[in-house]
Amino acid sequence: MSERQNAFTIKTNRLSDEVYNKLAKHAKSRRLGDYISSLILRDLDDSSNGRKAIEGKKTYEMLEHIKNELADLKTLAKTTGFVGNDSFKEEEPSKVLQLKEGKIADLENISGSLDDDDLEEYNDF
Repeated sequence: MSERQNAFTIKTNRLSDEVYNKLAKHAKSRRLGDYISSLILRDLDDSSNGRKAIEGKKTYEMLEHIKNELADLKTLAKTTGFVGNDSFKEEEPSKVLQLKEGKIADLENISGSLDDDDLEEYNDF
């Protein structure tokens, strides 16, 4: 960041009397810097709120567009017979056999072997 200037110059001959008197009042009370700073912060906050409002409006417009597109797709799906009259039907998931604890799933495809070491009982308690 560049080095700050110690002071700014304001050409007072271009200011209205009302603005000049307001600035002069704050300058005499040695609060002109604070006053200008508060005005700028308020302006920055207002522009931030304005930006948020614009973003909110754009989001709303986008959601409305998506809603319209979905309605068009639903209408198209109904006219082509792709879907029933009311809505998309949920397909039932294929039923997967649940194995219960202690049951052997398949006795036909057993592979592997046991060594004598596998048959020894270990107690690590």
